[in-house]
Parts: sequence; C-alpha cells; structure tokens
Amino acid sequence: MRKLIISGTVSLLLAIPTVAFAQSPLADMNSWLESQLSSGDSSFTSYFFLLIGGALASLLPCTYPLYPITVNILKARSGTSRRFIHPLFYFVGIVFMYFLFGIIASASGGAFNTLLRLPISNLIIAICIFLLGLSSVELLNLPIFSGASGESKNKGIVGTFLMGMGTGLLSSACVGPIVVSILIGIAAQSNDFSVGLALTAAVKMLAFGIGLGLPFLLIGVFGLSLPKSGKWMHYAQWILGGLILYFSYVYLEKALLGFGFADGSVIAIAFGVAAILIAAYHYQLEQYMPHQKMRKALLLLSGIVGSLVLMRAMIPQTVSNADIAITSPKTEVKGELTWYLDKEEAYKVAKEKGKPVFVDFHADWCTNCKEFQKVTQSNKAFNESLKNVVLLKVYDTSPLFQEFKNDSRFPELKVGLPFFLITDKESNLIYKTNDFLKTGEMMLFLNN
Repeated sequence: MRKLIISGTVSLLLAIPTVAFAQSPLADMNSWLESQLSSGDSSFTSYFFLLIGGALASLLPCTYPLYPITVNILKARSGTSRRFIHPLFYFVGIVFMYFLFGIIASASGGAFNTLLRLPISNLIIAICIFLLGLSSVELLNLPIFSGASGESKNKGIVGTFLMGMGTGLLSSACVGPIVVSILIGIAAQSNDFSVGLALTAAVKMLAFGIGLGLPFLLIGVFGLSLPKSGKWMHYAQWILGGLILYFSYVYLEKALLGFGFADGSVIAIAFGVAAILIAAYHYQLEQYMPHQKMRKALLLLSGIVGSLVLMRAMIPQTVSNADIAITSPKTEVKGELTWYLDKEEAYKVAKEKGKPVFVDFHADWCTNCKEFQKVTQSNKAFNESLKNVVLLKVYDTSPLFQEFKNDSRFPELKVGLPFFLITDKESNLIYKTNDFLKTGEMMLFLNN
C-alpha cells in the first residue's frame, strides 16, 4: 500500500510542470434560448421559453448526476409524515438561487460570467461534486446529509433550503451560456445599471430556475417511495456514484487546463489522486467504518496535494514555447494555424487576399477559451476552414481588446469571454457568437 501511495504521489509530482460535456444538446439548447433572449424581450412568451429551457437543462448530462444526490438528501431529511415539506423547500432553494443569479448578474455584468469561467470556480465545483459522489455511495458521511432531529425541525427545513441553493449553484456551471445570453440582452439595452433591469434579469432567471427545479421537486416527492431493499439498489447506487465522480473529473479537467496544465498531466493527476485515495483507504484497520477510513484518506490526500502546491510555488517559473511559438511580434502560431495579433496587419492581409477575418477574443483565465483552442486542433474540418481565412487573436490584456469592447456592435464583450467574430475584409460584421461550441455555424460562414 505504501508503494501505491508513493506511486500516486510521484504521478502528481510529474504532472506539475507547467472530455468535455456532451456538446451537441447543450449547444442546440443554448442556440434556441439565445434567439429568445438576445433582444431583451420581456414578454410572456420569453418567460415561457425560459421555463421550458430550464426543464430541458435539467436533462443535460452535467445536471442529472445531481438527482441521486437529491434522493439521498431528502431520504435522510424526510420522515413518514410531511413528506412534501422537504422536497418543496429543496425546490424553493434551487429557484431562489437562480433568482439571486439574476440580481448578481445584472449588478456585476461581466464579472458574473468571468467568475463562471475562472479555473478556480471549476476546481471548487469539481471538489464539491467529488465529495458528494463519495457520500452518495456511503463512503463519506457529510453533516449536510443528516436528517433533522426531533428537537430542531425548523433547522432541518432551513438546511434543506440551503442544500437546494447548493444544487442550483452546482448546476449553474452547466447552464452558464444561458446566463450569458440573458446578460447580453441586458447589456445591449443599456450601459448603466438600473433597478428595472435588475428585476427583469432576476425574474428571467427565476423562470429558468423554476423549469430547472421541477424535476428535482418531482423526484423529491415521488422518489421517496422507491423500494429500499434489493441488490439492484446497491448496484444502481454505485453506478450513479461513478457517474457523479466522472463529472467531477470533467470539471477538474476544465480547471487544470485553465491553470495551464497539459492534457496528459490532467490524466496523470487524476490517476495519482485515485491511487493515493485507494491505498490510504485500504491501508487502515478493518474495524474502522468506511466513512471514517475515507475521511482519513482524504486528509492524507489533502496533505500531499498541499505539499506539492507549496513545492510548485517555490520552483522558479519558466516559459515553454514547445506548443506555442512566437514567430514575430505580430503573429502567433498554434499547431498549423497562424494567428495575427495586430489588427491592422490582419486586415491588410485580408484585403490583399480577399478573405474574411475570424477574430478570437482570448484570456488565459478563461477555461472555455482554452477549450476552444483544443477544438481548433482536434476538429479537422473546423481546422481546415480556419486555414482558409485570416485569423486574428485579441488578448484581454491588449489595448485592442478595449477598442472592440467600446464598439456598440459587440455588447457581448461587456459580459465576458469567450467571444468570436467573423467579418469581411472591410471589418463589416458577418457573424458573432459567445458559444465556442457553435463550430458548425462558424464553418457555414467561413466556407462561404
């Protein structure tokens, strides 16, 4: 066991040098909702679409792993009487979280979207889902899963409400592009914050939250009557637990790529974490309860990871140009694609060759921006389309970024990144989107 712990630690250490979600359903849903939201419409129809969109979002692969967590929470908290109380408060917690999203988003503008894109946000979500996954298979005893005591029924209801808010927070990373669409509609209407806009955004997010939370309410009310015995329940529990842990890895991958780790390093880190955790768990005495052994294993893992982080912080940083080569002050090469960093130079070449210009607004902290970089290399058809146009990359730290941001045609940049443009050689707008998954739409304009 000690050798396995050492092996896992070495795997983590070697990875220190400096699969995404199911894409199509998410992209299609975002496209549909965006058409309803981008105009800032506040009619009954727009709220209806938001309600339906929330219900569809609850079926996305990055949302349904939360269902078994819901069942576990409400089973622990609900008794034979008042079986509807806890599911209802859990549902209200989810809806209230999205109501807060609307207020925060309208008040902070792009800061909210930026927060959703930060690697640290994805890392925190990955850790939370990982712990909930362990708890769902009864390997970890979290206080939040304990039922309300007879002496403090109100405290149990408040706890259920807070857990509902937590579920809303976890699911928000999956539906972030929808939040961005709402923000774009607001940003396009006014540059200033107002109470009216804040309430509009809050009510829109409230409608979306109601749609998203309805399946949780139904599962909470009717799922409690599921059979409690049988081997199939044990197998189903572990299958769902494994699914939850997988999505924890998905968030971990997005976070580590955002921090600058290579693709191979992410897999090595995941293997190292698993090796340490398994070895530390089985190394302990058998008389300990599973949740006690897992708690100690997690403490050991935390100590090892913390030590490696400190070691990495004390190592002088070096910049590697193995993957990205700077061929001149005005260009950047990524794989087979050459990106111009100077607007004047890019449009000069576009006019000479009679080609359109594809503009990628990029930031090192933006996880989806880095996901898009991977797509430009892995998607061969998209890669070939990009080779036929002039490519311009605009970093958020450059003065050029502020120039585009001040252009009234691009309110999306007030909301945050990623953001993409296709213009003709004279800088006339042809196409724009903030969804990096819409490669099919991009190719339609790039190829024609």
